[in-house]
Amino acid sequence: MKIWKEKADPQKHKDYMSTSWVGGISIPKPKDNLIEKWVYFVKEGGFTFQFTSINQIEECIDYFSTKIHPSTRLNHDIYEHYWQTWHERLPHGITKKGKREKILKALIKAQDKFKRGDQRL
Repeated sequence: MKIWKEKADPQKHKDYMSTSWVGGISIPKPKDNLIEKWVYFVKEGGFTFQFTSINQIEECIDYFSTKIHPSTRLNHDIYEHYWQTWHERLPHGITKKGKREKILKALIKAQDKFKRGDQRL
């Protein structure tokens, strides 16, 4: 498990959770240079999660806290493969019991650290 944060860089980081666009959207440049914007990372189970806010970590915790998820099949137009929610793009098998529990534990630990502002990341 690895947990870290980086200063947001619109050239380097994307927001994959707040849009259904597969490629994500660029993170907007902060309007005020005195306010630091962060991107949060959690690497566990061979996958690296990227979040643009602690609220996104909480949303991911909610998703991985649920053992059984309903079908994700929705009626879209011909561009359906371009419009998937973030959890529909997760790698196959990542929500299986063993991996799900490890990921959930790592996400909760990351949430606690980032909320406390722990500098020892």
